[in-house]
Amino acid sequence: MTVNVTAKKTLIEKIWKGHALLGESPLWDYRTSFLYWVDIENSRLYRQKTDGSGYSSIDLPAPAGSIALWHDGGLIAALGQGLFHVNPDNGTVSSIATELADDSCLMNDGKADRSGNFVFGAKHLKECDPVAGCWRYQSGQITRLEQKFIVFNGPAFSPSGDRIFFADSPSQKIMTASYNPTEGITTEPEVFVQLFGNDGYPDGMTVDSEGYLWNAQWDGWAITRYKPDGTVDQKIDMPVQRPTSLCFGGEDLKTLFVTSASTRLSPKELAENPDAGALFQLNLDVAGLLEETITK
Repeated sequence: MTVNVTAKKTLIEKIWKGHALLGESPLWDYRTSFLYWVDIENSRLYRQKTDGSGYSSIDLPAPAGSIALWHDGGLIAALGQGLFHVNPDNGTVSSIATELADDSCLMNDGKADRSGNFVFGAKHLKECDPVAGCWRYQSGQITRLEQKFIVFNGPAFSPSGDRIFFADSPSQKIMTASYNPTEGITTEPEVFVQLFGNDGYPDGMTVDSEGYLWNAQWDGWAITRYKPDGTVDQKIDMPVQRPTSLCFGGEDLKTLFVTSASTRLSPKELAENPDAGALFQLNLDVAGLLEETITK
């Protein structure tokens, strides 16, 4: 079903004027008040405070698809074909597990579930074969959940943690299923949202404190908030063609941070959205949820 919703006018502030090729995985660290994000294609990790202070970046040994908070400081990263610990203070990267994905894939999106497990997936490099996997890191153990994706994006979890949302982006579908932190996905995934045509492709997502799903829509020039039944609550126009992911942060968790991409855009497309690859923030009336730290 197609729903026509008037796009909401919201103040959108550019808070980093760089141009990431593939900005992704924004992450608010409530422990330090740093915002982290990555540029996958440039293999870099960035961080800064909301006022722009404390800015720094480090080179990574491989493209990092996603990051999450590590229990004793630092980050866990789905990096290259494996999983690693990253210390952003000194730039050290140590292996947790290598060669989870085969050479035809790279790690992509991931997020902590409500119990402190890291759920992360991969993408097929040529974006044509459904061979990319999805895994869960839980207390030192890694379990494969699925291996049938072209490009795994998301995931996001309901406030109670009993539902998971994710996308196989080329299908233009956001899926949902029952989820258990010890068993993983426990029911057959079903379609939560079907996008069409100029809607773009579902990319990164997060759930707010009211249980509504926010999704960045690659090539859709927008982010959209969905009600728990999958209908559109509001759509916010973005100044970039390819918003990639989003997260809540700030002291009251009412700031939405949005990453974007400039990769594979033609000169004409770049001229039409000169802020492609920048980082943005929006101040909202609804709060998000604190990100869990990954338990060792």
